[in-house]
Amino acid sequence: MNKYILLLVLISGILSGYLIGDYRNKDAREALKKALETGKTLDTEREAAITRLKAELDGITDRHRRELEAIRKSNAAKIAEWRRARDGLNDQIKHSSARLAASDNRLKTLAARRDAASGAERTKLDLEMANLRKERDDLQREIEGNACLQTRVPLSVSEALNETHIAGSK
Repeated sequence: MNKYILLLVLISGILSGYLIGDYRNKDAREALKKALETGKTLDTEREAAITRLKAELDGITDRHRRELEAIRKSNAAKIAEWRRARDGLNDQIKHSSARLAASDNRLKTLAARRDAASGAERTKLDLEMANLRKERDDLQREIEGNACLQTRVPLSVSEALNETHIAGSK
């Protein structure tokens, strides 16, 4: 019987030790359970944040791609416009050169006539020749100006002009 009592005391000690130990670890288990739940929540929030950031990055990338394409189209339009203007300047130079040649021929004709003319007619021819020389000088300046417009401007000069224009418009 002593053995049964001893066995009973031993079993009740083990059982009470288990229950007391189990009770003490209850807080630790609850803390672990909360930590796991918090970890899952944080993982879900991290995934949502990553998804949101990827969507924002895609939006920014698309916007920049559209802006770049618009800049390229604008540049292509400006290049086409410049080529049309340059071609127009070439046409003006050709037309002005033809007028200059005609003016030179007319001037030579008037000079020959003036040498053979007398008095009032000579004065009239001198006046007409002076007008032709002025017209010739104007045509020459126009040709030189149109040729100058086709000259490439160095980048540093262009940037300085743009900075001046921007500063002046503010």
